[in-house]
Amino acid sequence: MKVSVVIPVYNVEPYIKECLDSVRQQSLGDLEIICIHDAGTDGSWELVKEAASSDPRFRLFENERNMGLAATRNRGLQVARAPYVYFLDSDDKIRPDALETLYGRAIRERLDVQIFGASFIYESSALREKFHSNPAHFKREYPEILSGREVFVRWMEYWDWMPSQPRYFYSREFLEQNQIRYTEGMLHEDETFAFDVLMHADSVRVSSEEFFIRRFRADSIMTGRPTMKNVEGCAQILAHVSAMHPFFDGNPELEKAVRYYLYKIFRDACGKYRTAVQTAEQEDEERPDGNLHRNTEAADPDCGASRGDDRERSSAEAARRTAFDLIAAFGLWEEGEQL
Repeated sequence: MKVSVVIPVYNVEPYIKECLDSVRQQSLGDLEIICIHDAGTDGSWELVKEAASSDPRFRLFENERNMGLAATRNRGLQVARAPYVYFLDSDDKIRPDALETLYGRAIRERLDVQIFGASFIYESSALREKFHSNPAHFKREYPEILSGREVFVRWMEYWDWMPSQPRYFYSREFLEQNQIRYTEGMLHEDETFAFDVLMHADSVRVSSEEFFIRRFRADSIMTGRPTMKNVEGCAQILAHVSAMHPFFDGNPELEKAVRYYLYKIFRDACGKYRTAVQTAEQEDEERPDGNLHRNTEAADPDCGASRGDDRERSSAEAARRTAFDLIAAFGLWEEGEQL
């Protein structure tokens, strides 16, 4: 087989058939289709099993409990057997010639990574209006093969940053040799994974070809209003990237690009923080008993993390907490609050 397609499956019953059909109908037939059920509660998995019953390319796995997207992708990578791997979300699709084109180019050019464009499906006019500026293509052309660090520097120069994982095609050997995995237990895990990939890759091809077809739907994680879990994810990004400093090799261009990336993530996190606080205040005001009862777990910078003795916290955990505190302080300060 030539490509492993990894598809985490969680409560996507209205969309999963389209997703699977787009993979089964690829012009490249020599695939394995790895579907992992992440303990969903709708009929998605029954549809997956129905498709797999007539197609031997499927390999099905089930998580005993809900593990989240990052852990489920990591499991898919662990069981993948083909030399190239592609991660597809189960409510999205890919163009019929996508995997054949990407695989052929990877072989010819001996690429670690390919990054490409997308087309979009909007389920409502409101979603189209809200996300119309989401980039389908890159602002600049990248005709040559570049190292991942060169890509990162150029992306920061034009703010062409694109971490969305279904827009990446990987050499599995590259991921394994560099031990690159998704950070589990966080939102925005694509950010840290993409950053790690670009810091390690020697050969990257970037194009605006629309191989990926993304669906914008109202009930997905990324189209909803930000919560403190989104802010927590941003704090983890800041801590993760800051910890990678030894990899920059004293390269002043790369140092500048990384600082700019941290700045962009920080400003985005501050906006998310303000929105999350406003949402919590509105929910408090709308409580029928008139009592304030804000969700303190959501506002706690430890949300989603295990609560152990402070003495046993790792330096990474301390860095994450510091980043969260900075986001909270700056997010309030920008609104003119007295600190």
